[in-house]
Amino acid sequence: MAQGERTIADASLITVTFMFTDIEGSTALWEQETAAMRVALQRHNVLLTAAVERFGGHVFKTVGDAFCVTFDDAAAALGAACVMQTSLAAETWPTRTPLRVRIVLHTGPAYASAGDYFGTTINRCARLLAVARGGQTLLTSVTAAQVRSALPAGTSLSDMGILRLRDLAHPVHVFQLMHAGLSPSLFDLAEVTGGGKLTAQPLARFKPLDLYDVPTLPAVVVQALRIMQDPRSDAKAVEDVIAPDPAISAKILRVANSAYFGRSRRVATIADAVRVLGFTNVQGMIIGLGAFDAFRTERLSLTDFWKHSIAVASAARFLAPRVDCAADEAFTAGILHDIGKLIFAVQAEQVYQQVLELQRQARVPSLEAERTLFEFTHAEVGQTVAERWALPGKYVAAIAYHHDPAAAEERVTFCALIGLADQAAHAALADQAAVVDDAQRDALQEILRLGPADWQQCVDHLHEATENIDAFAGAIR
Repeated sequence: MAQGERTIADASLITVTFMFTDIEGSTALWEQETAAMRVALQRHNVLLTAAVERFGGHVFKTVGDAFCVTFDDAAAALGAACVMQTSLAAETWPTRTPLRVRIVLHTGPAYASAGDYFGTTINRCARLLAVARGGQTLLTSVTAAQVRSALPAGTSLSDMGILRLRDLAHPVHVFQLMHAGLSPSLFDLAEVTGGGKLTAQPLARFKPLDLYDVPTLPAVVVQALRIMQDPRSDAKAVEDVIAPDPAISAKILRVANSAYFGRSRRVATIADAVRVLGFTNVQGMIIGLGAFDAFRTERLSLTDFWKHSIAVASAARFLAPRVDCAADEAFTAGILHDIGKLIFAVQAEQVYQQVLELQRQARVPSLEAERTLFEFTHAEVGQTVAERWALPGKYVAAIAYHHDPAAAEERVTFCALIGLADQAAHAALADQAAVVDDAQRDALQEILRLGPADWQQCVDHLHEATENIDAFAGAIR
């Protein structure tokens, strides 16, 4: 190897927004209208290059008529895509039919080496481009969350649902950029081929409307979270938002004074709770309480659900210092990790009862039962709703990947921590419905570099904390 030459081993990991573009039907156009296509492609290249440069993008590769571009800012990438589509639509083309370009945007980490990029983020872009249609601009939920408050004038995002794409282990939640002049014929996606096949016909299919019809977090919770994520806020600012809601204030004080936190003196005000317990702990309590109130069902008891979630939070906080994670953040992620199960309980309660029966009677793992009966798992559905609620990215990752932390990429350690805490909670609470997977537990311990002693100490800790966990669960009812 020549001196100074770089290899993939030298690659650096960076997070940017990727844009992939492609002309629909370009092969046929070249075969049938070669001379016209030569002129059209030159004009296409000028329009796309101008939009990329205007919004600060970087073209790192062109393959035929396809552009591969990076943007440091997701909103800039969307702005460029919008300008591309409107300018392409306004152009008079020398071909018999106008050029129609499909564009996809996805934000995530990728390895940069020798001017090119590699990794799962690139794979997702390529697979999503394959189901886009000419004239469409598709965004993954990761990108959509970053641009929702900065959409170009006259545009909106349409939820296209959760898609299983070829060769990808996890589905992708997709949105389409809607803008003036977009043909109604483009309000749907191309046929998804080669995706994951169901082992059985699901009893309940979730459409975007189903997922977005779930309750939103109470307004007071949303306001409180916004305040608590502002580094300039103090305990009094949090109290000013929460205190006017007597119901949620009372619950927070009940939890703060429960045996779980074991305070030596009574916590009398919301400001006291924030000062004594910390911003992150109170943030987790607020989200948990908001979700508990939002997801009440007539027939399905959620007591065991909340006990398990609190046990996972306790285990995660216990193990966090051993794997260099923030204990309070681990606690909050543990509270939230199974939020997708609440979606199932609310939206398809009778079918979800069958999931529980499959787990109990046939000893079927929860993910397998959910895929059979619903098509998607609680982790995948939970991710969708967590993104809708605009929860911090670390918590969204824990919800989405606590059963498969390797897919979480740069958050693999945090997600493995929540996954191992989940296993510990099942073991300590002697959950008869859970199927304990020793191989998965061993894999999680290997990721976290924890040994059998760490595992046993965590389980013992949960055994000792059983009464306190029950007290916490009782306080949020």
